[in-house]
Amino acid sequence: MTSQVSAKHPRCHKFFILFLYALPIVFSFFTAFLITASGEDIFQGAGNLANGGNIDVAGDASAAFTLSSRITDMYAWPVIDFYDYQFSFGPDIIFRLIDVAMLSAVFYFSTYLILGRKPKLRLKDALMFCSVFTAFIITPFGYTFYREFSMIHNYEPLALVTLVFCIPYIWLITGRQVSKRFPLLKSVGMCGLGVIFGMSATITPIAFLATVVIFAIVRRKQLTKPPLWALFGFIGTIVGFLVCWLAGSGVDHYTSTSATAAVFDYIPFSDVITHIPTVFSHVVYNFALVLIPLMAVVGICLVFTKNPKQIFARKHLSHLSMSTTNIIIVFAVFIIIHILGATLVKAPPRLLIPAYLAGVIVVFRLLLSHLRFNTIFTTAITVATFAVVTVHGVLLIKYHLEMAQVLEIIKQSDEATICISPEDTKPTRIPLIDLSQANMLVDWNMPEPIYDKQIITCK
Repeated sequence: MTSQVSAKHPRCHKFFILFLYALPIVFSFFTAFLITASGEDIFQGAGNLANGGNIDVAGDASAAFTLSSRITDMYAWPVIDFYDYQFSFGPDIIFRLIDVAMLSAVFYFSTYLILGRKPKLRLKDALMFCSVFTAFIITPFGYTFYREFSMIHNYEPLALVTLVFCIPYIWLITGRQVSKRFPLLKSVGMCGLGVIFGMSATITPIAFLATVVIFAIVRRKQLTKPPLWALFGFIGTIVGFLVCWLAGSGVDHYTSTSATAAVFDYIPFSDVITHIPTVFSHVVYNFALVLIPLMAVVGICLVFTKNPKQIFARKHLSHLSMSTTNIIIVFAVFIIIHILGATLVKAPPRLLIPAYLAGVIVVFRLLLSHLRFNTIFTTAITVATFAVVTVHGVLLIKYHLEMAQVLEIIKQSDEATICISPEDTKPTRIPLIDLSQANMLVDWNMPEPIYDKQIITCK
């Protein structure tokens, strides 16, 4: 089908491929430019610059480090000061474009790992780009990339730095040749990137370090001396991780208050023995959170494979290449350790984003050669991706227009304190798949400051 369309209508075929590549990027534009600042965004400083508020980049970064130690928070807190409640041409356009670039890059590098090369202007590549996008966005993990800037600025950088940092190590285990030029420069760069990666999350660096150690033990007979950059990246990750845990707060931001601990059903490490049933329930819940949507992805892929039985045949499995086997070992170990690392809490989806994203990548990579890129598969992926982008855009536009009226009422009011009905600021949501944004007003931030006025909930 692909070759026939390409031969008969080459220009149309290229436009269609570009259209597919554009869909996730359009989604990211909708997100970056149509979101109304959420209650948490406003709490962190949205509207400060536009309304003459105090801008203290260094102070915000320091406060973020004190709270969570994560470098992503140290980016999120200062940056949000430059965002208005709704987009209007100003300095925030730069950061909104960065948001677009980060989201697009996450799916680009995910596709890169699936294909094992740079995505090209090919139908198969574009379909994979859309597939990994849709398989992520429509799950509970996806809302962290589009609901509010406080989440976007934390978890998009985490996903992106994890992918970029780990790609060279994937090259290493799959036998891809890495240029030996500029070894010192590469080593310093990987060390710096490792520090950033180590400070980007609580669990992910631990999972990476443990995976490297376990893989080295399992493959000790086949391993050769690792290149200098690989060692420096490993050391940088340790340094970044220790900065978070020793100089910073570690996991205290998840457990510092009884309310927060209750939300995550936190079990202190010292109480694990006396709460084994609860800990076990956490393990089951956390694995189900990641594996159920992954199994759905596998099931859908099997519908479009050439011969599903052949994939799991013993003969086929016994003839897997060393690089494919290494990929399976590394990704499986990383996913398992990452999920187990969250055992003390009933993990929110955002905590397990790297584990799920790793699962999506390895599933598509292993099934890629078995998929039938025919008309039915192409139509299904195109329709699904287009539907996600369209619904997301419609919901954001609807809420943007509604909140523009509310914001105008607040701005024009002479009252110092204004009450707003909760029903007037609730985003429209659809069952199962959200695709909307977070509420502009939140109870825990009341009275919420907007245009130097105090907003409270009408009783």
